[in-house]
Amino acid sequence: MKLSIREQAVLGIGLIEVFMLLVLLYSVFHFIDRSSAEEIDRRAHSIAQIFAATTADDVLSLDLASLRSFVDQAAQTPGTAFARIIDYNGHLLAEAGDPDALMQAFQPGNEAAALPDIYMAKADIIKADQSYGSVEVALDLRNQKQEIATIKGQSLFIAALEVLAAAAFSIAAGYYLVRRLNKIRHVLEEANLGHYQTKVADNRYDEVAEVASEIDRLTDRITWEKETRDRKISELEDINHLLHQKLAELHRMRR
Repeated sequence: MKLSIREQAVLGIGLIEVFMLLVLLYSVFHFIDRSSAEEIDRRAHSIAQIFAATTADDVLSLDLASLRSFVDQAAQTPGTAFARIIDYNGHLLAEAGDPDALMQAFQPGNEAAALPDIYMAKADIIKADQSYGSVEVALDLRNQKQEIATIKGQSLFIAALEVLAAAAFSIAAGYYLVRRLNKIRHVLEEANLGHYQTKVADNRYDEVAEVASEIDRLTDRITWEKETRDRKISELEDINHLLHQKLAELHRMRR
C-alpha cells in the first residue's frame, strides 16, 4: 500500500503521540492509585490507633455507655463506614455505622491491592503492655473511588484531545510539505517537456529548499547550454550559408 508523505506524517506523529501519552497516562494513573492507597491506609490505621487509645480506659472499666457514645461519634464522621470495639475474648462491646458494612466480615485493607468500597483497619487496645481488646474501623471509599474515576476519565479526554491536536498539526505540516514538493514536481515536469523557464524559487532554509535550489541551478544550466547550442548552430548555419554563396560566386567566375 502506497502512503503519501502527508499520510506518513500523520501516521508517524500520531503513533509517537499515542505511545508517549500511554506511557504518561500509565505513570499518572499508577501514581494516583498508589498515593491514594497509601493515604487511605495511613488514615484508616491512624483513626483506629487514636480510637483505641481514647477508649482504653472505658474498655478496662467496661463503661459500655461511653463506648457506645465513642462508636456513634466515630461512625458519624464523614467517610467512616463503621466503628467496632471488641474485648480480648473476642466479644463485641459496641459498634455503630452502616448496617450493610457491619454485616461484612472483617478483612484488613491491603494498600497493594485494588481499593475496595469498604477499607478496614484494626488497632489493639494496649494498656501497660497488655492487650485488652481491639478497635475495628472501616472507611467508605465509594465517593473517593468515583472522584478518582472522574479524574482518570478527564485525563483520558484531555489525552484524546492532544492526539487530535497532534493529528491536525501533522496534517497541516504534511500539506505544507506536499505543496512544496508538488511545486518541485511541476518544475521537473515542465523541464521534461523542454520548458526550462519555470523556477521553484523556494527561499526557505531547510533540506527541501536546498533540493529546490539545486533544481533551479540545474534548469539554469540546461537553459544556458541550450541557448549556447542554439547560438552555435545558428552561427554554423550562417557560415554554411556564406560558404554556399562564395562557392556560387566562384562557380560563376569560372564560367
